Amino acid sequence: MRLAHLFLAGALFFAACGPVPNSEHGASENPADATQLSVPDPPEVSTETSADPAGRYAQGAEFMVAASTPEAMQAGRNILEEGGNAIDAAAATAFALMVTDPLMSSVGGRAQILIRLAEGTVVGIDGATQAPLRVDEPANLGHGYGTVPIPGAPAALEEMLSGYGTLPLVRVLEPAIRLAEEGFRIKPDVHDALRTYEDLLTLYPGTRAHFYRSDGSPYSEGEVFRQPALARTLRAMAQEGVEALYRGSLADAFVVDMEEHGGLVRHDDLNQYRPKEGEVVQGEYRSHQIVARGGNCDGASVIEMLQILEHFELGMMERDSPRYIHTIAQALYVGLTDEYVPDWMQVSKDHAARRVREIDPNRALPIPVRGGSPEGDTNHLSVVDGQGNAVAITQSIGPSFGSKVASPELGFFYAYSYDMNDEPVPFQREKTSQSPTMVLKDRVPFLVLGSAGSSRIPGSIVRTVVNVIDHDMSLWDAVSSRRWFIAENELRIEATGLSGSTLGALEGMGYDLSYYEGLDGYFARVHAVMVDAGAGLLFGASDPRDFGAAGGR
Repeated sequence: MRLAHLFLAGALFFAACGPVPNSEHGASENPADATQLSVPDPPEVSTETSADPAGRYAQGAEFMVAASTPEAMQAGRNILEEGGNAIDAAAATAFALMVTDPLMSSVGGRAQILIRLAEGTVVGIDGATQAPLRVDEPANLGHGYGTVPIPGAPAALEEMLSGYGTLPLVRVLEPAIRLAEEGFRIKPDVHDALRTYEDLLTLYPGTRAHFYRSDGSPYSEGEVFRQPALARTLRAMAQEGVEALYRGSLADAFVVDMEEHGGLVRHDDLNQYRPKEGEVVQGEYRSHQIVARGGNCDGASVIEMLQILEHFELGMMERDSPRYIHTIAQALYVGLTDEYVPDWMQVSKDHAARRVREIDPNRALPIPVRGGSPEGDTNHLSVVDGQGNAVAITQSIGPSFGSKVASPELGFFYAYSYDMNDEPVPFQREKTSQSPTMVLKDRVPFLVLGSAGSSRIPGSIVRTVVNVIDHDMSLWDAVSSRRWFIAENELRIEATGLSGSTLGALEGMGYDLSYYEGLDGYFARVHAVMVDAGAGLLFGASDPRDFGAAGGR
């Protein structure tokens, strides 16, 4: 059935959010560390069917999935083709990402979820990792068993599925189990990271056993990679429920490994873990409603940045002009420096009006801001079905490969806790830059999106929204256009194609410039779905800075 006949207007549920704890962040980075990617042309798509499953841009009339790997996108699309709803498909996609994107997600990781149900209710689920009870001093190592928190993502996904899905967990896990058993082809980012972090990764026997060949060499790009231990873990979860990880046989293996190697997670830690209701924040931008995850997420920064930019006539500016680049950079910068302001204040239009007065149209603000982890830290998926259900999920295990420790028996990377490494607090859930977001037009979904990229996540979401609303861009153009951010008192910019006069004018405003060639994964990786309810069409886009895909029907 076509989308235009199925979307129904509904009342929104919003929850204001309070103060938040410590932020998920990494050390200062060298811009040269960022992976540089070439920009492919978007594939041709018809008006009736989606693009090839491996394509980054797709069009359809019934449903759409965009995700950080093609295999995970296909897992979600298959569920929708078989009659599941967006919640079922999002769960299948998220579990498949735990298999096909070991750099950024795993069974041991965290997930932040935003759902908009067809009848209009907006729901958040907090699947953050949690520090165990027995943390008493910082690990101060940056990797290892002492940085491993209590997993959150599996419990959050099961909570989502049981509350709003239509299919059982055993069915939703089938694609992930198949991918673990039969394998998938290693992508360039995974191969490169296995080499880059080899000295750390090979310190741990489980990581050596599961992610390197028997001769100790890393798997090559394009090589089929199978994970039989992870397949057994996922199969146990399918048979026993996610309960197996927190209170069953998988929990036993988890705790034994922790006890034998100096980890801190114990049975009582796993047993007490529950996903929480995730706080949802709201705002407005040029007559559109914005809903995003607040609380220990950074959706309030997304809203503040947009509400600051609402004071400028962006559509009247030349997009590569110094004035435009400066205006965007300053708004994103101000919003990011407010990330510890209480959510209720950050999303206030009065607060945005006060902050916009601090922006000098001719000079850069001098205050430095952290750059966040250079590695990106996260992956994202967005799903919309024909009934009007929409889901955005961002997952993470911390920096690339999380703690760098893979469970010898269970076959997945344990997450890394920034708080446990730096400022541990028992049972604390980490503050994160993750910002699942939806833009509603006439109170139905218009944009469903999120991003991977540490502190650049909120700004990349804002840039995509501005490109669509202010510049009337296609979704593909919106996610693949130039980005820039202020970090550590530099203006870091994808500079290819900018004139020398533009760059000189920016330097004259007081910016120290750091140039990136082409489109670079450092600038975050957006995966989005756009709904044209009037035309009955859906568009999906997977950022060309990533190795993902979009597909639908």
